[in-house]
Amino acid sequence: MFKSFSRTHIGHVRACNEDSFVANEELGLWLVADGVGGNGFGDFASQVVSQTVERKLRLGSTLKESIVDAHKTIIKLGESKPDVKGMASTVVAVQFKGEHFVICWVGDSRAYLINDAEIEPLTADHNQAQYLFEQGEITADEVRTHPAQRMLMHAVGVDDEHWLVDQVEGKLFAGETLLLCSDGLTGELADDEIFASFKKENDLELIANHLIEKALERGGSDNITIALVSLDKSSCDDMNYTQPLAATVSDPISNAGSAAKFVVFGIMAALLLVAVALIFI
Repeated sequence: MFKSFSRTHIGHVRACNEDSFVANEELGLWLVADGVGGNGFGDFASQVVSQTVERKLRLGSTLKESIVDAHKTIIKLGESKPDVKGMASTVVAVQFKGEHFVICWVGDSRAYLINDAEIEPLTADHNQAQYLFEQGEITADEVRTHPAQRMLMHAVGVDDEHWLVDQVEGKLFAGETLLLCSDGLTGELADDEIFASFKKENDLELIANHLIEKALERGGSDNITIALVSLDKSSCDDMNYTQPLAATVSDPISNAGSAAKFVVFGIMAALLLVAVALIFI
């Protein structure tokens, strides 16, 4: 039913990639998490968010409940392991039920809805610059380059009394694309510059690669992660089509956690086959 492409890049400045992503068509889940630096465990925090949300959704939790659980998990890890105390992550995630979707987010990772005519932000950053704009202290043009843009007000794993998971709902139509991204993209490119890549290309992989290349040309000062999702046109004609079309690309550093999961899963599957074989011997 869907076409998707996800990619992450370490950028030109960071020593490691603290971003992570999930592209799971079976669950209708796409997610981008951006580990908050400062104590060296941002990469771990973003992986905890990605894996916890995916696991909780499999167990029947809602998307918002899954993010809340990831928040509690990171806090508990910090309490039991002082060396990782203070680690945190942003998150933006979408879950589809057919063509209908729910988007939840914490922090400044964003979601956009893009069609032939426009790019529409679906999320509002949880940072000081956005707060100042909402209070009328600065203009919309000042938000993107304001020093407070990097000052998060909420993050997964940071326990504050006003902590929240924001949520929006909608429906994806043919010809529309949903973009999830970390601030490594939006910190380098304005919305109209992002939109230009969609007017230039149609293929999701080419669009993602073009966006990352442009962000790198601007300096690549942060990790850059992108997830693109659109309806497969053939599935619009045949709603029984269920063949997964998700594709992902990541650099070796950021994909280590995911690779480990697949290795463990492969070992468990092999052991199960051996057990079944022994029953019939």
